[in-house]
Amino acid sequence: MNKEELLKLEAEILSSKGQWFVVNSQTGHEEKVLNDLKNKIKAEKMEDQVFDIKISKGTVLTKTGKQKEKNLFPGYLFINMIMSEESWFVVRNTPGVTGFIGSSGRGAKPFPLTVDEVIEMLIPKTEVIVEEIETVDVHNEAVAKKPLFTAPFVVGDFVRVKEGINAGEEGEVSSMDFEKGVAVVLIEMFGRYTNLEISFENVEPVKEY
Repeated sequence: MNKEELLKLEAEILSSKGQWFVVNSQTGHEEKVLNDLKNKIKAEKMEDQVFDIKISKGTVLTKTGKQKEKNLFPGYLFINMIMSEESWFVVRNTPGVTGFIGSSGRGAKPFPLTVDEVIEMLIPKTEVIVEEIETVDVHNEAVAKKPLFTAPFVVGDFVRVKEGINAGEEGEVSSMDFEKGVAVVLIEMFGRYTNLEISFENVEPVKEY
């Protein structure tokens, strides 16, 4: 997204009719769940209570200049709605939706996000991930790929995110990709633990005192 598109999205969020809530979905099926939600809302004639559904996406850049769109919060959808018995029932009973974040269950309604939280989570961010390079011989032919990255932590260590929407969050490193320079970190979000891919350069070891 360019600057104009980002400003338009922020204005759209600020002028939203309802409140923003977070729902759980099956990881990897967010787009399908989003479409199923839209279809069900239309079929149930709930457009006057459920206004918008979004997936938070950002752009991943590589050293080669390639760009790739990436879901920033796998397993989560953001929905703008007026919370009522009818809208709550329709959303949580849509196939693929596993529940609302911020609800204690037993019929308790979930808590909405603040405007600042919505902007922070829905305005796309850019994350730089450096790809592996190939060793090239005198004939300019690729021979072998070599990992470029090292890290001051290992699997099982606790690290802290330095920048971005999860800045300051701490979690345990569950796996590492030394060719791509990416660690999978288990971080608590919205009351449950989620694996996030984060570049080595954007995390630091948590010092033990």
